[in-house]
Amino acid sequence: MNALSDPSVSLVGLQGPAQSGKSDIGLNWWGATIHQQPTDFMICQPDKAMMQDFVVRRLEPLIDQHRVLKEKMLPGGSSDNIFLKRFRGMLSTHIWPVGAQFRARPVPWGWLDDYDDFPEDIDGQGSALSLLEGRQTTFEGAEKTYVSSSPSRDGGGGIEAICEAGSNERFYWRCPQCNEYFSPEFDKHLRFDTKGSADDAERTAHLTCPHNGCIIDPVHKRQMLLSALDLPHNGWLQPHQKPFDDSRVEGDWISVRWRTFRVDGLMGFTSWPKLARAWRLAQITLEMRQDESELRAFWNVKGGKNYRSMLTAEKPVDINVLMARRESWQMQTVPAGVRVLTAAVDIQANRFEVMVVGWGDGLECWPIDRFDIHLLEDRSTLVEPARYPEHWLTLINQVVMRRYPSAVDPSQSVPILTTAIDTGGEDGVKDNAVKFWHAARLAGVHAHRITLVKGGSNPKGKLLPAPSFLDVKSRGGPEKAGPRLWVPNVNAMKSIVDARLRREKPGPGYIHWPANWREEWFDELTAEELRRGKWIKIRSRNETLDLMVYNYTALMRAPFAGTRANMGWVPAAFRAPIEVTDNPPNASAAALKLEDYQSMPAKANGEREQVNPEPSATGESVVRESRHTQAGSGGWIGTTGQWL
Repeated sequence: MNALSDPSVSLVGLQGPAQSGKSDIGLNWWGATIHQQPTDFMICQPDKAMMQDFVVRRLEPLIDQHRVLKEKMLPGGSSDNIFLKRFRGMLSTHIWPVGAQFRARPVPWGWLDDYDDFPEDIDGQGSALSLLEGRQTTFEGAEKTYVSSSPSRDGGGGIEAICEAGSNERFYWRCPQCNEYFSPEFDKHLRFDTKGSADDAERTAHLTCPHNGCIIDPVHKRQMLLSALDLPHNGWLQPHQKPFDDSRVEGDWISVRWRTFRVDGLMGFTSWPKLARAWRLAQITLEMRQDESELRAFWNVKGGKNYRSMLTAEKPVDINVLMARRESWQMQTVPAGVRVLTAAVDIQANRFEVMVVGWGDGLECWPIDRFDIHLLEDRSTLVEPARYPEHWLTLINQVVMRRYPSAVDPSQSVPILTTAIDTGGEDGVKDNAVKFWHAARLAGVHAHRITLVKGGSNPKGKLLPAPSFLDVKSRGGPEKAGPRLWVPNVNAMKSIVDARLRREKPGPGYIHWPANWREEWFDELTAEELRRGKWIKIRSRNETLDLMVYNYTALMRAPFAGTRANMGWVPAAFRAPIEVTDNPPNASAAALKLEDYQSMPAKANGEREQVNPEPSATGESVVRESRHTQAGSGGWIGTTGQWL
């Protein structure tokens, strides 16, 4: 607040964790402006909905609770609405970051809140800060900007860059043991049990003094915060300044136009034990699922720092290292440890690219099969997925209904739980994918056994958001019984795959490679490189990487694994045997069903029809499920014939 009241300061920047007082500072400044120094004011929130919510939840209650502010408001309905509030001597304008919102609105003072959630380039016109500075041109010398945000840009920039461009002040507090001052940094000073549970982390949380290694218990936090008052500027020092234990400071204060501050998570309202607990939970998620999203959220929201992916600085995975990890088992068999199978299909102009993956506890996985489908089952017709919807029907027999023999019990075979099918790419692919879904349903394939997917383009999006509905009712509204589209965050998914490729020992997240896994498929798995937080192709062929992502999507989607790493949820009909007596091959259809899942159609007497080995696309024997004629449907050809 002192910096915002200083006429020599034109910009105040504040980087810190969520719920650390950033917005309260802005609200106090706004209220003080209305009351004491009326000046046209602009507040910008990340989007329109957030702006409206901010006005209703924060600005209007502030006015209602303070008589001096209510008395300053001009009469009339036009003086009090979501987008504009008129006070005596000033206008308060409330906008969101699109280019048109900044135009023709000269304003001397502005507040950019949650800045890192703004687009980096607004409609090709530059950053929100540069657009606001353009609105302040005629007020040079009297302009004032407040920028507040939790950091959320992995590659830097945003609030972090603003802080570095300004005074970049850090807070200093005193160690209660040795009286030395230090600037708190949660990633360097917070210590806890990093091998145990979240409860263990919370119970053992403490700080270590960087000067003498003193153990500082959480009860000392308030005392340490108050100790900063003994230093100049209430403990906020510039990078070249150094405090001593007698509260003297080495280095003169340099007057600057931009005063910027970094608040660390250790200083905020969250206690150190709760910080340790949240950090440990994020670490456990990374260990079990190789997913950095929880760790990133902790660093940004709780710690108040930008998270640098652990993969960013690493060299690309060496395919020679991966090839050296190939094991003795062969593709097209289901080894011990696998509990369920998924498949994925990538659509190309003249082929279907297919990969089958087996999953075990801890998301340990085994690539079971990898092949292309260039020909239909007549072995003469070339596949053209974008042009001919009927060509997709070959996927039912060649992928969806495919079964693989168990290495644990060769008398049994394992079906594929669900097949993820890419709907992106050439024109016509999405429409044909929807037609195929309906044709497969008519052929007796359960809705959950086909998972339509499309890669998401938002690198900051959820790992796997809820699906959207692809069919629309005749009267409007989504057809919830129709196909659904899952849009994974492929950028985050590829980081997970990359982390798993780097696992060197069997266990959670490890990938077991079969002896006959080809070098070209390893090459495709490593065909992209992480640059500035995004995965970029460095080689033209990356199909196997995409297929690995889609397989993981198939496993994660509802009602399957979700966030669970243990495979106890797998339906009995799709569970790979763990011993010879597990799921005997003559079990009745009723015994094989679990909830609303379907393994295969059954005969009237409840017994499975015999299945025979058929040659796979790679020339080896793979068992497929047989199809059954539906009563009154004219058989499988008849049902699909209606679709054709």
